[in-house]
Amino acid sequence: MPRIPPWLFRKANRRSPNVAALLPACRDLQSAVNELRWLKEHVHGITRIQQEGLLSRLCRKRGQGYPLQYILGSQPFGPLDIKCRPGVLIPRPETEAYTYHLADLIKAGSLGVGASDQSLGIVDFCTGTGCIPLLLYALLSRRFERLEVLGVDISTRAVSLARANVAHNIRLGHLPSMRPNHTVDILQGDIFQDQILEKLQEQTWDVMVSNPPYISRRAWHYGGGQIGHSVRKYEPSLALVPGDDIPIPTAWEHEDVFYARLLDIASRLRPKAMLYEIGDEMQAVRVISRFSQHRLSVGSHIEVWRDWPDTTPSHEEGSLLETTTADGRSQTVLAKGSGNIRSIFITLGS
Repeated sequence: MPRIPPWLFRKANRRSPNVAALLPACRDLQSAVNELRWLKEHVHGITRIQQEGLLSRLCRKRGQGYPLQYILGSQPFGPLDIKCRPGVLIPRPETEAYTYHLADLIKAGSLGVGASDQSLGIVDFCTGTGCIPLLLYALLSRRFERLEVLGVDISTRAVSLARANVAHNIRLGHLPSMRPNHTVDILQGDIFQDQILEKLQEQTWDVMVSNPPYISRRAWHYGGGQIGHSVRKYEPSLALVPGDDIPIPTAWEHEDVFYARLLDIASRLRPKAMLYEIGDEMQAVRVISRFSQHRLSVGSHIEVWRDWPDTTPSHEEGSLLETTTADGRSQTVLAKGSGNIRSIFITLGS
């Protein structure tokens, strides 16, 4: 990361010492000014002397890289206000973008779900704060007569926070109040244990979503790729790096092991569509290659979505991703949108 020039620190300090304290994390003056405004709103309500001392401490803490969302306690996510706490991954704008795009495809009827009986079931694995299932519920609740949305996570802390986010957003009016045949729920469970799958197989799941751990151990310990120092220092490795105790299937990389499991889960739940967040283009290529050998690949359609799937790619980005199947054949996959490769979208054959 490039160093901040001294003249920018001097300019920030003329605005306010707190703006200068925020600059190392914000990287530009306008962002620092914006964050200072939010922090001032956060400490509003206590005495002026207390405000000044607390605000100064929070600005220094933020300037050292501590996530703003953990300080403020929440992150906007579409129309929702998602509570954020240390130990649970912070929602990203790229995740919000592909969730919106998925909801638009569902509402347009292009996935072949909910067309006949107006019923839809969505399951989100590794749900964290619950931001994905809550946003999908908010966007789709008026479209379907029957809607069941479920988030699943192994972390007790994440499950507690996700359930709190359900109640919090209903209370704020950002989520529609529950009505007959409409549910959004959070379940604690380990997706590598079959007991939870046996329970899920009792219901119909049309769409399966996951933002699983996908960071390599090397990137986590030494940095690299799209993962920043602040993420490695302050956000939970459980949500980002597959555990060392997870068995690695033949021909799969350690950082890709959740995708191997998710494909096997899909074989049992038989959703019509799957959307998986991934770390980068190289990981997308590896997962697509492994998927080409999976029994689910017969009659399926696969594409990748960039950070902003609704936008037009630049000339340099292109709209196609060249991959190779596991047996060495070349394969061309549609790449939607602009930005970095962010997710893999699969519709399954009947």
